[in-house]
Amino acid sequence: MSLTTEGRAPGPVRFRLACDRGDCAEHTTFDLVIAEPPPDRETDFLGHLLHEAHQAMPYIDGLGWVCAGGAGYRCPTCAAASRRRPADTA
Repeated sequence: MSLTTEGRAPGPVRFRLACDRGDCAEHTTFDLVIAEPPPDRETDFLGHLLHEAHQAMPYIDGLGWVCAGGAGYRCPTCAAASRRRPADTA
């Protein structure tokens, strides 16, 4: 996946997001201040690791970026191109 972070909540976190589709070089960087600390590592390890990314998802969606599951992220242009492709009929 092409979402990386720098910093930890609570506090400012810098996000770097790059499109994972083919040869697309689109990327964006943004900062968010995340007020809530992550859950305790011992009681919720996955939540602890994904806390910042989960908090950023509404902002990422608002920018028009799409999470393509295991295929990473798509920039707004590539996401729109994927939606315009006709479905396979074979």
